Amino acid sequence: MATQRITELFAKKLSGEATVEELLELDAYLKNNPEEEYFQEIVQGWWAAGNNNDDTENKEDHFRYILQHSNASEYEGQNIIESPVIPIKRNRAWMRIAVAAIATGIIVFGAWKLFSANSKDPIASKQVQENEIVSKPGTKSKLILPDGTKVWLNSDSKLIYNSSFNDSVREVSLEGEAYFDVVKNAKKPFIVHTTGINIKVLGTAFNVKSYPREETIEATLVRGLIEVEKINEPKSSKIILHPNEKLVFNKQIHKISATETNSGNQSGSANNSTLSQRISISSLPITVKDSNRIETSWIYGRLLFEGDTFKELAAKMERWYNVKITFTDNKVANYRYGGSFENENIEEAMQFLQMIHPFAYKINGNEILIEKK
Repeated sequence: MATQRITELFAKKLSGEATVEELLELDAYLKNNPEEEYFQEIVQGWWAAGNNNDDTENKEDHFRYILQHSNASEYEGQNIIESPVIPIKRNRAWMRIAVAAIATGIIVFGAWKLFSANSKDPIASKQVQENEIVSKPGTKSKLILPDGTKVWLNSDSKLIYNSSFNDSVREVSLEGEAYFDVVKNAKKPFIVHTTGINIKVLGTAFNVKSYPREETIEATLVRGLIEVEKINEPKSSKIILHPNEKLVFNKQIHKISATETNSGNQSGSANNSTLSQRISISSLPITVKDSNRIETSWIYGRLLFEGDTFKELAAKMERWYNVKITFTDNKVANYRYGGSFENENIEEAMQFLQMIHPFAYKINGNEILIEKK
């Protein structure tokens, strides 16, 4: 059966337009091709979650809410989309098109997996392959990992996992920012590796921000529990994070104290003080919706900022709009701002900021020069 026909049958079934004959045709195909059933389950699982309209105040329904207000096309593994988050429109023609897009990506991925599994080269088949998913500046991506875990990847971010991901321990490496909704599996812990900390979970929803050029790494827990440990410090105690708690790891202090340790310049209380400053934990208000939290608002297509200096905000805007911002005046760079951007383009964003503090700017392609007015 051609891939196009399989896609059509999947789409019609989930959008409620399949005839009895078409359902029997799809059923017969799956019986003769059991390896495809896994990919059908992914599509059905996505659709069931996306059609749920439960109350967003319920944390257990958090993921369903996000799906309902996000793009429809989610592909497994490397098949990802790169576009802003937009609302879903539920009509049957749209549903058939959306499901067809999902099914096509997943079935193609399934065919690739089947081809790899049946490879006649035993050495090549044993090699561990590395999958790298990149979300470019100005875009956001979504994907489903082989275990069913959902991941939202923010602008200018990268997620890496290998082909043995779901064998015993589910491990990924993150550079940038991502929101994880992890499928619970006590026998296979889920671990997120960053440059400064490792995060271990069994089944939970949380946000991690670890951009190379930023001085801190952040982990924010929405529900469940996560265990955080510092890299290269096996003797240090692990930290348990609870819902609505945020952990901040200072990379700069970590580097300084590591240098002191390596050089042998440890001076008792001074060094212990430095160690204790590496990690801070704060509680977040439980009454604030996730769409209004700085840590998770990006999933809803909102760039929030509260008390950021213009320089700090510029770094976020560079990723959000895929631009390069340069300052010629330090006073302007230290202006502080609070607000949010949703549908504004870069020109409108600059005009909004000008209303709060005076400055001049020039836009040349994707480069912006900020000057004193």
